[in-house]
Amino acid sequence: MKPAPENPTTTSDYDLRRRWLIPPVLWAAFGALCVLFQAWVFIRWAADGNLRGYPFSGEAPGYLKIGTRVLEGVAIIGCILMIIACWRESRAAGHITLFAALLAGYFLVIWTDPYSGTFMHTVSANLIGVNYPSWGPYLPGWQGPTPQAQTLLEDLGYPWVVLWILIGLGIARLLTTRRPHWSPARVAVVTAVLVFPIDLVLEHAYMRFGGYGYPRALPYLTLFEGQWYQLPLTSPICMTFLAVMPIVLMTVYARPGHEVWLLDGSLDLPRRAQPWIRLLAGIGFANLCMLSLQLVMLAAASISYPIDLPPWYERPT
Repeated sequence: MKPAPENPTTTSDYDLRRRWLIPPVLWAAFGALCVLFQAWVFIRWAADGNLRGYPFSGEAPGYLKIGTRVLEGVAIIGCILMIIACWRESRAAGHITLFAALLAGYFLVIWTDPYSGTFMHTVSANLIGVNYPSWGPYLPGWQGPTPQAQTLLEDLGYPWVVLWILIGLGIARLLTTRRPHWSPARVAVVTAVLVFPIDLVLEHAYMRFGGYGYPRALPYLTLFEGQWYQLPLTSPICMTFLAVMPIVLMTVYARPGHEVWLLDGSLDLPRRAQPWIRLLAGIGFANLCMLSLQLVMLAAASISYPIDLPPWYERPT
């Protein structure tokens, strides 16, 4: 007797369910939760009258006042250019690209910023530039001192993380081309070694023009320790290993003919769902990376000590 044929409807339903049980969908679910959560935070923050700034009337070097305004312009224009580039790339590809998904994600991670200062003041906001009261008090578990400020320059620094990622991927691609016999692990290690000093230079340049500052120093692990432009090494370490290298690793270990793990399989989903799944997957991944960064910075701050700050980096009164 021949076995009964499989029920085609049952098989189809199983395949459909399996098609949705892929990493991009899980990342997208987390991304959707992050979007809803930050909407809840910012609606309450805005409703309480926080759409305002803190006036700065203290003394500051003339070059810093000019540099702050110039850097704000550069940061805004840079973000606009990245949006245009990602839009054109996605349009040419016919789908949301990895960089577009990541850029959307890093635009939507600013809500995590106060968590690095859950118990103390850990990031100095440049009051010369566009600033606004912190939404830290609206985050669960946040107990930092108030008042505190957020700034346009600090918040626009997050989308620029995508440029850091592009630098890392460019280095990895160059190494793969010049050293085709190297293993993915070796390419990743050398990329990390090269990205770290590049971040030191770029991040410190952003700080010297008023991007943000660190009011606490880690003994023996802080460049220019005690100065208003000091840079704790935890920051470039986090940027290298929590922002850049995860994408580099996914890229160098991607199977031939496949996308990076974060998005792999999402193009097999229904056409209408694809852009949302890919965007939300990028948002979820970026949020997890930055939440991890904030927690590391919080842990590092617990063994740091405060320094004297100039007026433009003091907490608002």
